[in-house]
Amino acid sequence: MTFGVYWSLLQLFKGIKYRNHFSAGIFILLITGIARGIFMFISFDYLGYQNPSPLLGRVFNSVWNVYIWLGLGSIFIESKRRFTRSYRAALTQILILKLRDSSISQTGYAYISDQILQMQMRLKGIVEENASTVNALGTEQILADSLRREVELELKPLSQRLWVKSAYDPPSVRFISVLKTSITQLNFRFHLAATIYAGSYVLNTIFLLKPGISIAYGILVYFQFYLVNRLREVLIANFEGRRNFINLLFLLLVGLIVGLGTTLIFELLGLIYFYSAAILIAPTLPVLIVAASFIELAFSDRKTLMEILSKESRVQNEDFLAKVNRGNAASFLHNSLQSELTALALQLDSVAKNPEADQSKYVMERVESFITRSRSEDFENFLESPEIRLRRILESWEGIATISLNLDEKIYNDGARASLTVQLIQESISNAIRSGRANEISISGEFFGDSFKITVSDNGKAVTTNRKRGIGSEWIDSIATADWALEETDKGRTLKVEI
Repeated sequence: MTFGVYWSLLQLFKGIKYRNHFSAGIFILLITGIARGIFMFISFDYLGYQNPSPLLGRVFNSVWNVYIWLGLGSIFIESKRRFTRSYRAALTQILILKLRDSSISQTGYAYISDQILQMQMRLKGIVEENASTVNALGTEQILADSLRREVELELKPLSQRLWVKSAYDPPSVRFISVLKTSITQLNFRFHLAATIYAGSYVLNTIFLLKPGISIAYGILVYFQFYLVNRLREVLIANFEGRRNFINLLFLLLVGLIVGLGTTLIFELLGLIYFYSAAILIAPTLPVLIVAASFIELAFSDRKTLMEILSKESRVQNEDFLAKVNRGNAASFLHNSLQSELTALALQLDSVAKNPEADQSKYVMERVESFITRSRSEDFENFLESPEIRLRRILESWEGIATISLNLDEKIYNDGARASLTVQLIQESISNAIRSGRANEISISGEFFGDSFKITVSDNGKAVTTNRKRGIGSEWIDSIATADWALEETDKGRTLKVEI
């Protein structure tokens, strides 16, 4: 029931596209906890059981538990998502830097060279076939249609195949293995776990006992938990070889020792005590400890991996480098070749509709240049010359759209991010014109701390309702270091990405 309410509320907020995710999450957990508390209270009445606390107490305790357990789950899922994004961004930047001087770049290029060469030969044949009728009506339209076919039938499927085979997916957590390690090692944040557990005791008893006694109960639970955990640490320090056994024994007994010990002290002091309640709540503590240890271990492993990636500048395994280079080749195909062919097709459309000798000659020269240019040289430019590439990109869209550019020049001091920035700009311009039919595009980029924030605004509109994520979105996921957004209004669209 709890997860049913939680999932339904989550889908509701997704459906209305509520943008304040933090407040939405707090509200969803609150309503879920209230619903759970009311349901449990009614269930106890229906089954004829005596409720251990009034309705308000049951609701408060339920809200607390929901915040703790679903909150921990949400933290773990969100951390996995952020880790995936950071991993891909770091890996992409390493590849951009390392592929410049690596012989594997030629291996990666060889993976696609045959298909690219065949495409050039097909286009060359079409141009030669129509060479005698350059000024004939419809020639430019034939070429434009041919270029579009190459994008749709050849480049898109090829880039998708390359992307699927790439190594951008981060290593996943092996649940069973990490769970075993988290149980045997028990590396958890004691004060956080103790505070959560003591808080549960307070909320479970505050409506049955006086507030002062209930708080004293919680403090005593915290103190006894501290003593038992301290004993575990002393035993491990003296019997390191028995660490696994000591930790397992600790998990089996800690809940009972803390709960029954606290209850016994209350009995000796002549205060209200509940042995049955102590036994029922006892399993909660070892589960909480294991969950805290699991999350701590997963976070630690990911942090270590990210530190290695951020510092590592040498990739010795050439098979692995060849594999991840396919992802870079996919980016080359998607962001560079597809964009260039799309721009040529649009210019040919324009010439076909409004024939002008000079413009027709200019566009045909560009087509000739494309089909005769060395793809190897083009691929090297894709990796090595962000400033030159950016200038060529802007020139390729002249006459199709007005593009304004305002980038912080310091970005060119960071070769990896400069290259990624150029790819992102190329992808954004192509999408704005091809999908949104934009003719005015504004691009800006500036540093915010360690991040470089790129904003691309255009006056286009989406022409399709298909919400399926394409390779462009997947590629942006791989380079963005934070959540990226594509905002659509009546005036146009705005893309915001941090790399």
